[in-house]
Order: sequence, then structure tokens, then C-alpha cells
Amino acid sequence: MSRRIPGMSYLPTKTNREIWTLEKEVNEMILKVVKERKKSSFEKDLLQIILENVKDSNLSKEAIDNFIVDSCKNIYFAGYETTAVSATWCLMLLASNQDWQDRVRTEVLEICNGRIPDLGMLGKMKQLAMVIHEALRLYPPVTAVSREVLKDIKFGNLDIPKGFNLWIMIVSLHTNPDIWGDDAYKFKPERFANGTIGSCKFPHVYMPFGVGPRVCLGQNLAIIELKMLIAFILSKFTFSLSPHYVHSPTLRLLIEPEHGVNILVKKL
Repeated sequence: MSRRIPGMSYLPTKTNREIWTLEKEVNEMILKVVKERKKSSFEKDLLQIILENVKDSNLSKEAIDNFIVDSCKNIYFAGYETTAVSATWCLMLLASNQDWQDRVRTEVLEICNGRIPDLGMLGKMKQLAMVIHEALRLYPPVTAVSREVLKDIKFGNLDIPKGFNLWIMIVSLHTNPDIWGDDAYKFKPERFANGTIGSCKFPHVYMPFGVGPRVCLGQNLAIIELKMLIAFILSKFTFSLSPHYVHSPTLRLLIEPEHGVNILVKKL
């Protein structure tokens, strides 16, 4: 709570010193990777694109380093951590709902038939898509999105002035019984049998990747990654929740399992 007091984040408290130390270590690790990349052979990836964009910049070396570090952090956070956490929740839900685990596994095995799934195969996995959408509904990676009002508007009976910040609470919208029904808090993938359009009374409130013009650019990639990962695991293993698992969703930067997810895995 003290960090919310203006100026507290600049005081050398124990917590702040730990934060500064970790931030310095992370920055140094990223810059080390960048330095090694500059010495190595050319590889066309996101990091290389970032380096090319700043190569002829008029910015100072410190500003360029900060830009590269911040971009790498964004790529990791938005492109990796969110998908990893979503995959964790998918596995937890499948582990605790054996009937759906069996249904999705049967679908995966029939479609893949021993082959590595390609884009066409992943598109046919309707049961798996339903499970992923339901997991993202119950445990969206990001809890809220904010938008600044660019001009005075009237929304229903509300007068909203220019410059006002609107916060959309995704978790609340995703579990509102008036929108999703009395079973809003239950794992029910079949609600997405007709896709997101027919999932609830107001389907536009389903927004695990945000909403509007600034919707997450990586949403299609994230869904493909989730499908590929879950399909691979289901084709090789059966799994159930460990008796040691403690269900405790916790809001950090993302909605994460506070104590992790303990799963008992058995090879097929």
C-alpha cells in the first residue's frame, strides 16, 4: 500500500532496494543478449527488427538501450507470460474435469492420427477451442483494460468528460450471472459451442485480449500456441489434480495460481 503514496517508490526502503537490484539484473541480462546478437550471424526475428529500427536513430546510447530493454520486456510479458499462465489454467481445468479431458483427447487423437498437428488440424479442434475460450473467460490473463475519453460523450444517463479514464473490469464482465447465467462461475465449455458470438447474452463483453482498435495483436498467435501445446500434452499424457493442489487465483501482473498447479501426470 505504501508504494501507492506519491514519492514512496523513490525512497530506499528494503522493498524498493530489492526491486532496483532485480531490475538492474534483468536489464543487464537483456543487454548481454543484445551484445551477443550484434556479434553473431544475422537472424530475422523480433529482436533483430528492434535492433534495425534503432540502428540509425539519433537517440543517445542510454535512450537506445532503454528502448531495447523495454521492448524485450514487453515481448516477454505480452507474448510469453500471458500464454504460459493461460496454458496453466487450461491444464488445471482439464485435470479437474476428466470428462472434458477425455472428450478433447479423443478429438485430438482422431484429427492428428499420430501426426504433428498443423494449422489445418488445429482449426478442426472445436472441443479444444471451447475449453480454451472457457478458460480465458474464467481466468483472463489481464483483469482490466483502461481507455481515455478523447472528447465529451454521453453514455446512457452518464455524462463523461474529455480526459476521463474508463476502466473495464474484464473479470467482472466474464463472470456476471446477468450476462452468462446462474452457472457463470462454473466450467462449462459448451457455452462456446457456437463460438464467442453465441456464448452469452451480450457476447461483446467477452474480451480476454482486450477490446476495440487496440485489441491484442497477438490473440490469434496465442490461441494457436495454446491449441498446439494442449493438443501435444493430451496426445501423450493423462493427468489429474494432485491432492496437494491449493486453488488460489492471485492477482499479480496477471491472474496466476498463487501456489502453482500440482498435477499428477501419467503417460498414455
